[in-house]
Amino acid sequence: DHVLLTGKRWDRMYKVHFPDWPSLFVNNNQSGDVDEDRNVGEEEEDEVVTEVVLPDSETDPTEKNENNASKSEDQIQNTSIENNNKNGDADEVGNDGEGEKDEVDTEVVLPGSETDPTEENEENAPEAMDQIQSTIINTFTILEQVDHDPSSFTQGLSYSNDGKVIFETTGIYRNSKVRRINPDTFDVELSVDMDDKFFGEGSTIYTDADGNERLMEITWNEQTGFIYDTGTLEKLQEFKYTTGGGDQGWGITYNPSEQEFIVSDGSKFLYFWDRDTLAEKRTVAVTRFDGSSQNQLNELEFMDGLVCCNIWHSDDIICVNPVTGKSVREYDMSSLWPADQRGGRENVLNGIALGKDHVLLTGKLWDRMYKVVFPDWTTLF
Repeated sequence: DHVLLTGKRWDRMYKVHFPDWPSLFVNNNQSGDVDEDRNVGEEEEDEVVTEVVLPDSETDPTEKNENNASKSEDQIQNTSIENNNKNGDADEVGNDGEGEKDEVDTEVVLPGSETDPTEENEENAPEAMDQIQSTIINTFTILEQVDHDPSSFTQGLSYSNDGKVIFETTGIYRNSKVRRINPDTFDVELSVDMDDKFFGEGSTIYTDADGNERLMEITWNEQTGFIYDTGTLEKLQEFKYTTGGGDQGWGITYNPSEQEFIVSDGSKFLYFWDRDTLAEKRTVAVTRFDGSSQNQLNELEFMDGLVCCNIWHSDDIICVNPVTGKSVREYDMSSLWPADQRGGRENVLNGIALGKDHVLLTGKLWDRMYKVVFPDWTTLF
């Protein structure tokens, strides 16, 4: 009279059935304990039905009939999250022509569970993906606005593993730099100029096979990458690479559980490199909620098992499943610092760094950075 479900390394199993599948157990009643005249799809009062709706389903998970209304509160919520912008200087706005989008579809919470299904350990994060959204969110909380060098054409932003240093790499020929920034004062502690022939791009912190913390940076058109000592910013290694999008380099981040780098090149693809050999392991094509392809993937940050991407000339941040490439979280950040207040067209949002209790965001030629949190993303920290 039920379907038994479990998963890899789960500490639980669930007995479930599907109200829309009335014929599933028609031939399974052999005990004679249940009245044959009873409707197969009818539940007893103390029985809870758990609906799991796939993100690509044509059925809206918030559509519930009156018979299930009393049960649905434990399953699916429709939550409108208010903007908690403590600075009060940014209004909520939607994407151009699309209006405001302030509703959040909160995914299924299984009855009787002591933990939210979005709580995943690092090892299982790419597999589980219970944190799927279906609506872009434009709400977030600004914890603090801090200073940023307005001459920095930001291409890469990362915290050190212990959170005591911020690393930034910047672009533009003859003006590309690699920097250490103090996370308390946001002063530049150390800045190293790149060779004039290189246009600096994304960078990421990682731990190498010997246990050393390193900074890796890629370049725009030179198919050349660098590995730096994080203390001195001394260049330890130079390497060559290729990508599919004209062999350009845009963004890079690191997945420690898989020991792999994740690279963007401005196309719709993400490229996965082995940490030790830098050999390409696989690629995935990135798609949005509506199934459309997303190119112009720029600076990247690996957060809570997802690859979060800036999009060039867009204020959207999308976070994708690294296995499927499907976007499962999308944030409209246009109210963070509205584009009409930033100056030039190239002063775009570009820079995501995951801290211990916040996400640090900035952009190219911005005079500020923001510490933010996302109220809907309860497992991020």
